[in-house]
Amino acid sequence: MSHLTTQPFDVDSAQLARLCESIRGKLQFMDYLVRAAVADVDRFQEESDPGTRFFLRQLIEMHASNLSLECENMRSVSELCNALDSVTSEPVAMRNGDAA
Repeated sequence: MSHLTTQPFDVDSAQLARLCESIRGKLQFMDYLVRAAVADVDRFQEESDPGTRFFLRQLIEMHASNLSLECENMRSVSELCNALDSVTSEPVAMRNGDAA
């Protein structure tokens, strides 16, 4: 989006740090879900017991559902991008607290 059409995004270091920490946590959780899903798929393919296969299928579906939900909740990545864009597009005098 053009800098002329977007609203300024006021951000401070603490807010930026919180956003980054939140994103790291979400990505770590998503990494866990991906690893668990892949492991359960491997177990599902090797399993011969129908009851266990049914249980593993449910686990895989749960992981996929959680991953889908986490992807929808990654709005914080967009917020971080806006904050970074705001910081880099702001004039140096304004960042230093000087009046232009």
